[in-house]
Amino acid sequence: MTVKIEDWTCRLDFPVGWVDLTAAIELGQGGKACWAREVVNSFNPLEILVSRESIENELISLAGEAEKTHAVLAAAYFAEGGANLATFDVQIFGEEGVVLSLDEVESRLLRHRGIVGDPRVSRVDLPTGPAMRLQAIYQSKGVLGFGKRLSESVSYALLVPQTQDVLLATTTWRAMEHSGQLTEMTDAFMPTLRLIPLDAEGNPMAEAGSPGV
Repeated sequence: MTVKIEDWTCRLDFPVGWVDLTAAIELGQGGKACWAREVVNSFNPLEILVSRESIENELISLAGEAEKTHAVLAAAYFAEGGANLATFDVQIFGEEGVVLSLDEVESRLLRHRGIVGDPRVSRVDLPTGPAMRLQAIYQSKGVLGFGKRLSESVSYALLVPQTQDVLLATTTWRAMEHSGQLTEMTDAFMPTLRLIPLDAEGNPMAEAGSPGV
């Protein structure tokens, strides 16, 4: 899975069950519908326990959400049976003349008003460089402001070498009974993240771990 971002590209290897939403982000509504139909056609029909139409609508909605949040890479995890259990996206943040440290990124992420309980923060070494890992539970209001909804996320933030960019990769889910599985899955595929430099024509150069390396 790969998507170009100005002068570099990010790539990530996902295990079975994850659907790449990135290709559908910039499609129109009709294009998203055709794409969703093709994705569902690739599923094993003997394992689908919900209607094909419901999965297609879910895929269209997820691609639309990724487009709204300006995700540069997005995916969704579907369990056997066709239930969507989690979403993943990569977002890029940066401001001209502003260079953040991982400590500053951590401070900003922990200011999120929706965090409940004690978030788990750690530093990890990815092939792309040092990163901050944050696992937390978030609370938001339900429809029309009634009720409360809980979700859990595992986020990895890293500073993109030789740029002022901060890459934030996040897996989010509401199915708390699958927290252990989804946490392990995210921690397993994040080390496959690569940052690939692009040449003057925008073509990916040899993978070397990070831009300029």
